[in-house]
Amino acid sequence: MTKSVKLSSLMATMTVAIMLFSGCKKSNNNEPLESGSFNGRISATVESGGAVEVGAWFDVEITTTAVNGWIVAESNYNNGGFSFVLPDIPDQYLKDIDKFFEKTLLVTGKLTYSNKDAKIVHIDFLGFNEYDRLVGYYIYASSDRSTLCFFVYVNKDVDITGGKNIKVSLKEGWNRIYYSEAGEGMVTTKAQDGMKWHFRTPQPTRSSSSTSKIVKGEYIVVD
Repeated sequence: MTKSVKLSSLMATMTVAIMLFSGCKKSNNNEPLESGSFNGRISATVESGGAVEVGAWFDVEITTTAVNGWIVAESNYNNGGFSFVLPDIPDQYLKDIDKFFEKTLLVTGKLTYSNKDAKIVHIDFLGFNEYDRLVGYYIYASSDRSTLCFFVYVNKDVDITGGKNIKVSLKEGWNRIYYSEAGEGMVTTKAQDGMKWHFRTPQPTRSSSSTSKIVKGEYIVVD
């Protein structure tokens, strides 16, 4: 039987950031919220790491032999980067807003949601070679990778505040959320300086010493 692991468990820098975040102090609640909304267009400049195709995936599961999940957009890697126009995602694929912040981001403390009926999903960017084999993933992060960006889709406007330095304003559609371990730590939709795209190679699982044989498995293209 193959052993499966979520993509997030392969992203070491993100895991460290989430673990360290729990010790952060509360923010100044008098600061105005800034929206993380954008039009869904992504144009990334980044070294390929051997990828010829990049996919925007959600609900990713990686086994020792295959990548499974849902695809919302695909792009060829060329001219030093890739680009997408991300589509709207139907409500049936979205998750509860509180579970994303409390279970995925692992934020602590009491959170306040302006609209708890809002639903959300976040996207991972995976790179494949010409044989549909997984070669790595792409993250949008600061140079020292202490600040990471999540690309999320929500079906309703919602503000999230409280907890440990949480100041997030999401508008219906596509948004960016910045997660930082720097200083007091934060989760915010305020744009951060010094962000760029990075390519990373997944860490092998215990039962596999290499990711070179992991290929596209079961997936559905959302349209």
